[in-house]
Amino acid sequence: MPPRKFPATPLARRGEGPRGHAFIAHAPPGRPQQLAVMEWELRGESWTDEHPHDELNYVLQGHLFVRCDGETTDVRTGDLVLVPAGAVGTYWAPKYARMLAVYGPDPQGRPSRIHGYERILPRPDTPGPS
Repeated sequence: MPPRKFPATPLARRGEGPRGHAFIAHAPPGRPQQLAVMEWELRGESWTDEHPHDELNYVLQGHLFVRCDGETTDVRTGDLVLVPAGAVGTYWAPKYARMLAVYGPDPQGRPSRIHGYERILPRPDTPGPS
């Protein structure tokens, strides 16, 4: 089987939200959804979502914080972070972070859920969004 190329698809944005491109191999009818790969960035922003599958984010550039299950992780260039299936994850970059995310598929076909987006300002006393 020859290699397959997947063109970048701009992320659908309703109003404000992270910028990036998704690479999703659409499955033929009757076959399970394929993995999704996404390049995305946050610039003084936070994003909260929930997936029915594990989500991995590799930080290509910058400084990111990730909160899940009451714990916050400081993630920097070259680090990889996992938010487990079913958990609500909040990602924020006080200044800038560019990530490569890999997630899915969900064998039961359940959708991901967006919980929120917020513009934040860098605050030296706390790393979290306001």
